[in-house]
Amino acid sequence: MRYRTVCIIFLFSFVVSCSSAENVQDGVQNNPSLTTEIVPTSTTKEATSTSSTTQPPVLSITIEPTIYSPIAASLDIQSSKPVAVQVTATSENHQVVTPRTSSFSSAHSLPLVGLRQSHSYNIEVLAIDEAGLSSTYDAGNFVSGEINYPLPEFDIFVDFEHAQPGVTLIEYNAWAVPEEFGQGEPLIGLDHEGQIVFWYQNTGTTGAVQATERGTFISQYFPVGAREFDLLGNVTHNWQVDPEPPEIEMEFRRADALAAFEMLGEATNGNEGDPDPVFVKPDWVNLTSFHHEVFPMPNGNLLGLSTTNHKVSSDLREVLCPGDEAEFEITSDVIVEFTPDGETLRTWDLWDVLDVEELPGNWICNVDGLFESVDFRDWTHANAVIYDEKRDAILVSSRHTDQIIAFNHLEELGPQTSVRWILGRQGTLPLEGESFYHPHAVELQSDGSILLYDNGNFRPNTRPENPEVPNYSRAVLYEINDISDNPAEWSATQLWEHRVDDFNGDPLFASFLGDADRVENGNVLITHGGIWLNRPDGFQRARIIEVVPEGSAGGEIVWDLALGNEEVPITIYRSERLPSLYFGPLWEDFVPNNDDLCESDC
Repeated sequence: MRYRTVCIIFLFSFVVSCSSAENVQDGVQNNPSLTTEIVPTSTTKEATSTSSTTQPPVLSITIEPTIYSPIAASLDIQSSKPVAVQVTATSENHQVVTPRTSSFSSAHSLPLVGLRQSHSYNIEVLAIDEAGLSSTYDAGNFVSGEINYPLPEFDIFVDFEHAQPGVTLIEYNAWAVPEEFGQGEPLIGLDHEGQIVFWYQNTGTTGAVQATERGTFISQYFPVGAREFDLLGNVTHNWQVDPEPPEIEMEFRRADALAAFEMLGEATNGNEGDPDPVFVKPDWVNLTSFHHEVFPMPNGNLLGLSTTNHKVSSDLREVLCPGDEAEFEITSDVIVEFTPDGETLRTWDLWDVLDVEELPGNWICNVDGLFESVDFRDWTHANAVIYDEKRDAILVSSRHTDQIIAFNHLEELGPQTSVRWILGRQGTLPLEGESFYHPHAVELQSDGSILLYDNGNFRPNTRPENPEVPNYSRAVLYEINDISDNPAEWSATQLWEHRVDDFNGDPLFASFLGDADRVENGNVLITHGGIWLNRPDGFQRARIIEVVPEGSAGGEIVWDLALGNEEVPITIYRSERLPSLYFGPLWEDFVPNNDDLCESDC
């Protein structure tokens, strides 16, 4: 067993744009593209080839820096005949090798990602023609730039023998970022050496990032949209709800409406070159946001979390919040299924299936948070939605009501209200084991069980401020038994959980944010996203761990990353482990990034 601890210190720096090695040596940063027309430096014949007279192709290779990431490049390869290609980028102490392309072509446009910052890479291209002739080409040098963003000092521990290989994508949220660093929160990718090898930043919050089988990523961006973008950060699709005043103010629930409008403008402008938004606007419900997650379905549609607002009587307002004189409305979560061209097919409004008087949640009287104001109250606060293909069901995590709700996905279009089961508070599934409180990030497993992050807010008989009964967060796995034709026989059983002590010896408690994912080798990646050290006067930090799940509880920690300090406080919404940054139909032997979701989304 090999263990390695890496301590990396990131300092503030200026962006150094990508250039050729010659220009860097000369001290000139003029951002040229590098184009070479070359013949091979070596040529070999594969054993499967039947021709002995095939001549190697002549290639023209252009290497260009990218607009949205200083540590990535774009390769344009033109060939005198159809070839499949593989690219190797080698620096003094780092190497990136792409898979072979899945098709033969005379023209290839490829992303070069996985590079580290401030490295000079020699680029080598392997071209294989349809007859099996393999030729190698020296395409010259490419120098990666530097990342200009406040990043904290951090420690990373890796058990290389048992940790899942790959790149850890982190949805990074620094709490105090000077204006010169831009408005968008970045998505960063760390390798096991603790080096950043992926970078993406756009305006608005980038959240719930998921790899698609198209070789792209889909994420929501707070407060009104969702984007699909490629490995180089180019936005390929842009979806938004279509709010009009005063609905904007309703959704953002800001005391200052002008601040809400200003935030909306910053979030929706995007980067130059982003496609115009496609609006998602059903006739039967007024959607006022996109938030927390947009989930790609296997049929090509998307599931998004949205919101709408409901007027309530003065009597009900008094029952919910005694003595509150505001004529507030209730904001409920709406799941929306829509096509890539924006057509809404189905919606599921939690207002239609839950009773706000019987189940008001813990935050409905709050007025000063991001999701609420005096006039509009955050009720269910859903934070994850996925499609279960085996059950043909929609699973949604409702944080403030402590529930996972499974809706039937019916053939009929329009508003839906058919509930399959509810797990948690007021659940329809009897549970053997401990329930969850204020959960995040429900994930479907290949055997039909569900994995989620249990933040633990308001867990019975615990108090975060009382060391005698400390609160705790955990990852937890539940088996769902709903096969019988008789729903009265359905049940749920806790199979496994993982808790961990914080560095001070107390149980780790993340009062908000969090994630739990099954990775390719069967381990579980757990994101304790919102730890508030010594609250209320402390700083925000996060911890991501990978565990080998064993038995009903616990498991050995094989990867451990702590982020955040007093100088750079941060939180993390979710993190993902990608076996490779090269995925999708462009590459040969494409392996989905999350095999436990393969039967519902790969």
